Amino acid sequence: MTSRTQDAYATSNGAGEISIGADDTLDDDDAFAQLVFHELCHAITEGEAALRQPDWGLDNVAAHAVREHACLRLQAHLAGRFGLRALMAPTTPYRAYYATLPHDPLIDDADDAGGDDAGARARAALQRFEQSSWRAPLEAALSETAAAIAAAQARAPAHPLGFRLGPASESCGSCAWLYVGGRGPGVSRCRQSAPVNGDGMRTERSHPACARWEAPVDCQACGACCREAYHSVTVSMRDPVVWQEPQLIVRHGARFEIRREGPRCAALRVDSDAVAPAARYACTIYDNRPRPCREFEAAGRHCLDARRRVGLSARADA
Repeated sequence: MTSRTQDAYATSNGAGEISIGADDTLDDDDAFAQLVFHELCHAITEGEAALRQPDWGLDNVAAHAVREHACLRLQAHLAGRFGLRALMAPTTPYRAYYATLPHDPLIDDADDAGGDDAGARARAALQRFEQSSWRAPLEAALSETAAAIAAAQARAPAHPLGFRLGPASESCGSCAWLYVGGRGPGVSRCRQSAPVNGDGMRTERSHPACARWEAPVDCQACGACCREAYHSVTVSMRDPVVWQEPQLIVRHGARFEIRREGPRCAALRVDSDAVAPAARYACTIYDNRPRPCREFEAAGRHCLDARRRVGLSARADA
């Protein structure tokens, strides 16, 4: 049974009831179906005993992060069976973790090797799910959701490149992801439509904006390339930053890197008086920044990749 509440984002009472926040408590990108599905994935991941515990026996403590990771891996796997992986993405701070899951979210990866056994937990949860009475109704609900979305998209007006239409007051010409390129004389192209390697599809500045439209990138409101999107910045031993900023240099044999502080570059300053999406990011060594940073193109291919990894831009498979 489900209900709505003003007291929580999403919660379970241990007596068979899931409560989802009322509409005015949720963000614009939250969806009732996604929130219920996430809670059900928690129930499956935690096991039968958790059904009788409020919030499946979880709370917002660091020790439970691996259990959240396991739930998200199971969630990505089950949703992916019906083409809903992107739609069922979490809208919490765990979105960045979800966005970087591999094609098969159940496989072991670097996180598991570091002591996070989320992959193993997710595989055990899937095995329980496959043998449970939950499987048929949950898969039926996912199938009906996918069918309803497909029907709605078929009725909706489309952008010439096939995306759903976006803000009526904008156009491709005002989008961050329009660029001029391609073989021969450059033409207007859409970076959001580009494959992993190669150019995006041709478009026109006059085309109406699609659902992936974004205003020009404000680097200091983004900071994706300097935070969780990448694990390191490798620099040449001849790069001036090595002697200009020695306190930020870490040496690994013949390889030099900019030091990290947790998931972020140690040279990154974050405005502590603001929180996302109002946080501001600044490089404390901007004038001495290494060559890879100087060559990093705002609104370029790698910029879009970084934003996708931290959940700021639509994924290629969304």
